[in-house]
Order: sequence, then structure tokens, then C-alpha cells
Amino acid sequence: MLEVVLTIPFWLELAASLTGGISGAMSAVRARYDLFGVCCIAIVTGLAGGIIRDILLQNYGIYAFQKPSLIVACVVAGIIVFYFSRLTTYLDPVVNLLDNLSVALWAIISVGKSMSAGMDIIPAAILGTITAVGGGICRDVCMNREPISFQAGALYGTAAFIGALVYALMNQNHVLADYAPLACVVLVLGIRYGSLLFGWHTKPPRDYTDVIARPAKAVASKVVRAPKGKVARDKERSRQAERLHRLWLRMNGEYVPMPGQTGKLEPVGGADGGR
Repeated sequence: MLEVVLTIPFWLELAASLTGGISGAMSAVRARYDLFGVCCIAIVTGLAGGIIRDILLQNYGIYAFQKPSLIVACVVAGIIVFYFSRLTTYLDPVVNLLDNLSVALWAIISVGKSMSAGMDIIPAAILGTITAVGGGICRDVCMNREPISFQAGALYGTAAFIGALVYALMNQNHVLADYAPLACVVLVLGIRYGSLLFGWHTKPPRDYTDVIARPAKAVASKVVRAPKGKVARDKERSRQAERLHRLWLRMNGEYVPMPGQTGKLEPVGGADGGR
């Protein structure tokens, strides 16, 4: 286990909670929630990711409940957005920026706390990603929407994971210790907006069963199917055999109707039997 102790500035946690709260409050206002609903969604969006992190770490207690100022910040954000809701129609870029900034900040904060608790790089990066997208997922679940983080499209959770992983590597190797948080926040924002500008999108599921099954079907058909031309030859032989059989019957004076002929004809040799 790593023995890394990182001091997380309180202003950084406050900024993450506040930006998440504003983003959640704007989503709730668009959904026409009342004041209580807007404040609840602001708290969920701003603090749910950190609560999930603390439950999984089981090392610090629930930090959001130890610092009531974080809850107050989310409530204030909800009240401000609720009473100035007209601005939300003009602030779509601001909403997206706050949402992305909240994701980046929570990823960095959670990686720092995870490594301080003794986690290695990969677990810390995973926990940072869970924390970063956890608030948005809980918001979408509470609002009965499909979680944005799970949908195919512009990089969201992937950007948080890359930023968290880079920050964990920089802290372990003591690279730019004073500027690592800011650098990784910029990295996450750069990936997010780069995916929107340059079309770096994740793809929905694609079924490759036919690609794998087609060669198997071809091999199976070659094994089961008759050799090329064999069916045609068999049909031709059967027709020739039928003609010979008809000729033999006629030579013996037996009645043989022609293909497609109906009705009863006299036997070969005339009505008197050939006498």
C-alpha cells in the first residue's frame, strides 16, 4: 500500500460542491421542480459523488456531513438558480462548463483522498471516476432520466478516468506537485471539449455475431452440401433413365402417357391389339 498523504484545500472541495450544485439546480429548474426539489437535486448533484467515495473508503466518515458548509453551498446555489431561472435559458454553455468543472474537480479530490488512505494508482483512479460521475448519475436517477455518463456520445466518464489516472501518476512520482491538480483539471476539460469539437465519441454496442458465424456457416455448407454440379448431374441422369424406361414400356406394347398428357389412350398397336 502507498503511504501518500495529500492535503486537499477546502476551497477546492467547496468549488466542486458549488459547481455541481449549480449544474443540478439548473437541470431541476428546467424540469419545473419546486424550490424543495431544486435544492434536493442541487445537494444530490453536488455531494452524492463524495458520499459514495466516503462509503467505499470507510476511512474518513461522510465528509459532507462533517462539513455542513458544503450542504449550505448547494442549498444557496439551488435558491439562487430557482429565483433567477430565466437566466438558465441563456446559460447553456455555462451549465456545461460547470458540469465539466465539477466532474474534473471531484475526480482530482477523490484521487487525493484515496491515495492518502493507502490506495494504489488504479484503484484510486477508479474511485476518482466513480466520485466524478456519481453525482450526475444520482441526479439523473432521481429525475427519472437515462444517466448521461452511460450513454454513447462525447467522452464524459472516460475523460474523468484519464484525468484521475494522470493525477494519480503525477502524485506518486512527485511530478509538478504544486500544479498537478490544476493541470489535470485542464486535461479533463480539454478532453471533454475536444470530444465535442473533433467528434471523439464512444460508440453504442455493435453485434459481430454474423462476422464470426459467416465463416463457420461457409465451412459447414461445404461439408454438408453436395459437390458442385452433382445435383444437376443427378437430375439429368434421372430424366434420361425415365426416358429409357418409357421407351422400354412402349417397345413392350404397354400404355405410357407422355408428360403432361391426360386421358386414357389405346394401347400401342391399335384397338385390336396389333392383329
